[in-house]
This record gives sequence, C-alpha cells and structure tokens, in this order.
Amino acid sequence: MRQRLEEYGGVGEQLVFAHANGYPPGSYRKFFAPMLDHYEVTGYKHRPLWSNRVPRRRFNWDYFADDLVNTLCALYTEPVWLMGHSMGAVISMTAATKAPQLVRGLILIDPVFLPTRQALKTRMTSRKKLLEMPMVRKTLSRPNCFSNHQEAFNFHRAKRPFSAISDEVLWDYIHAGTKMTDAGHLELSFSPQWEAGVYASAPWVWPRVARLRLPTLGLRGETSQTLTADSFRRWAKLQPTAELHTCPGGHLLPLEQPESTAQFVLDFLGRHSD
Repeated sequence: MRQRLEEYGGVGEQLVFAHANGYPPGSYRKFFAPMLDHYEVTGYKHRPLWSNRVPRRRFNWDYFADDLVNTLCALYTEPVWLMGHSMGAVISMTAATKAPQLVRGLILIDPVFLPTRQALKTRMTSRKKLLEMPMVRKTLSRPNCFSNHQEAFNFHRAKRPFSAISDEVLWDYIHAGTKMTDAGHLELSFSPQWEAGVYASAPWVWPRVARLRLPTLGLRGETSQTLTADSFRRWAKLQPTAELHTCPGGHLLPLEQPESTAQFVLDFLGRHSD
C-alpha cells in the first residue's frame, strides 16, 4: 500500500491529503510548502493512479473511500488530520464517516457537495446519456498524449481552467500528472476514462455531512461553481460546529491561491492541534 502515498516531508502531526479528480498530489507542492514546518504532509493517491483496472463509466465513490480507510488502517497507528480537495474532500469526508477512529479532524476544500436534485439527476441518467454530459464529453475528447513536457505545458497553459494558476504550479501539475509510455511519449497519469467516470458518478452527500462530529474546516472558493453558495449554507446548517470560510479563488483555490489557502489551514490546525 505504500505506493498509494507520496511523502512531502515536514515535522509534526500527520496530515494526509486526498487530491482532486485528475490532479495528482504533486500538483499541490506549493500549497503544501507552508505546512512543512509544522506538519508531516503525505499525499494520498486515489485508485486511478495505481490500479490497472479499466474504470466503469459510472461507479460508486465509496470504493475510493474504502481504499483510503484501508490505507490508513494499514499504515498509520494514530489518527491523522485528513485534508482533501474537490473529489478528495468528499472521499475524506466519506472515509471519516466510515471510520472516525482513524481521523483526528477534517479539512475539506471546495468539496463536490452537489444539490440533491443535481446529484440524483446524475445518478438516474442512463449510461448512454452520460457520454453527453459536457464535462464527460470534454474530458474524453481532449488529448491524452504529448511529445514532451513543454508541449503538455503549452496545451494546458492555454486552457481556461488553468488561467488563474501560476506557471510554477502548472509545471508541478505537468510533472506530477504525466508519465512516460513505452513508446517514448508522455501520457496523462490520471486517464481521461477514469476522470470522466468520476464526473459521471458524483454522489449525494448530505446525510453523511449531517453525521460529521469531527473538528472540520470547510473552505469554498469565492467564485466556485462546484460548491455553490446555497450548498455552502446547507453545509453550515447540517454541521453547525464546522468552521466554514469563503476564500479567494475558484474551485481550484489551493492551486490558484496556494499560500493564502494554506494559511487558512494552518490557522485552523493551530487552534486544534496539540
């Protein structure tokens, strides 16, 4: 199970990070950097980065949460701080409801907490219709292979989702998110098939959110269209003990605003750590 983890160093309590859909842990190096003086930071890799199985078009995110629970059980002897972004935040929250004894507290960054109607609509959509979802269609149609790192960088630099990300962070994503094929080309480490499957499978989260009793920090990007203002308010009602903040940036706020987002995390942990 060690291949599921990436160590980033640091000293102090254990902080385990679960990444977003398509963004391997190394993409977040600049976000992790301010934490290393106070915490031992480890990136957790979801199943698409270590499994050879072909993903289904639709699957249950609980499988990802079970992977994380099994990894924490096998490799840690004390509860850890569990931090996640986007899909990784949902997986962290789900793992914490399944095995709260393994988790000291949660940091959930712009989690995919979809409105009930949207989540149920996705669940009820036929497998054929899933291919027509904009995010699924775009993911499956974009290039998966590049001649070299510069070509991969140039391609992503021109795309709108990366427009607010610095060159430094984008290079971290390029190096973390690609691997060399036997043919000598670069290929995305997190395959488009897995990424599209994730988009087509977002779960209904609210009953689990209501059961959370662990110390929790929730961060929403002020321009995020993933965690809406309405969903953020619903979260506050269901988990009134959570510390919730709106932060500069959009859905990719730990990549767009790594230093300021990290400071929110450090302030929270400083109030709750030993």
